[in-house]
Amino acid sequence: MLDIKPTSVVRLLVVATLAGLCLSSVWFQIQAKGTYVEGIEREPTLWANYTIDGDVEVIELEISNATPLMVYWLERDNVQDPNSSNSSNTENPNNGSEQDEEEGGDSFLNLSRARIIVKILAILCCLLELACVIRPKKITRGVAIGVWFAGLFALTILVPVSVVTGFSSDGMQPGDGFDTDEKNGAKQFAHGTFDSGLEVSPVAIVWSFESEGYDLGLVEEQHRDSVRQSPPEEGEHGADSFIRFAGDVSIVTSEGVWFWLSIPLFLILITMLDGIVNRILETKNNLEQDSEDLLINEENES
Repeated sequence: MLDIKPTSVVRLLVVATLAGLCLSSVWFQIQAKGTYVEGIEREPTLWANYTIDGDVEVIELEISNATPLMVYWLERDNVQDPNSSNSSNTENPNNGSEQDEEEGGDSFLNLSRARIIVKILAILCCLLELACVIRPKKITRGVAIGVWFAGLFALTILVPVSVVTGFSSDGMQPGDGFDTDEKNGAKQFAHGTFDSGLEVSPVAIVWSFESEGYDLGLVEEQHRDSVRQSPPEEGEHGADSFIRFAGDVSIVTSEGVWFWLSIPLFLILITMLDGIVNRILETKNNLEQDSEDLLINEENES
């Protein structure tokens, strides 16, 4: 017959509740800001608030000084690759399979996989706690602690890094995201550069970036080849097409992470309370036993 301790059941309920709250709550709040610091009047700024939980991402967008940015989008031309017509006529029949291989060969670390890892570790942590209730062993408790640490690593490291990796792996340029022709997007800017940096603190990760280049969509077609060959000097054709875009992305921990962090704190509190209650009961039993012994001695003396 199983000897199940009430304290073990309470520990299981606490772990299951906090793990469930972790999976159903927001994990991270992401605030992104990007500004056209050069090339467009009044420095249009793009703002984004981005929340991540165990299932979906919710994003809210806002643009400050949007009029100059809209004018910029309307004035620029979509630059076509001069070799696109030839390449389309001689399309390799294996392109589809090669594209699938490229898509399948993406980095192992992405947000979907990170979510799955967190969920698996949370469920495994609950199952190990259940095993500790049914048949408590030190090795089972040790494995449960290790799984909790693995879940903490996945939640606080894998998830935010996968988000930042998703942002930076696109190789952003000043006009990225506005050209609908993805295959031709790399031809829109000449002499483009992209720099980024990462700062990590206990409560947030800040990823800063800056990209710049000459927007060929703002250059007259007859001058584009010369701009591609060398950056134009001031006063030359295409010099005014220089665009610089800079910003940062802040990833801040939210309540879902704190629920996971609180699991060991609650378990320690339960263990302390259990020890206090046991000592109180032991003291009470000793006092009752002493009282009974005293009564027996008085009866014997009388």
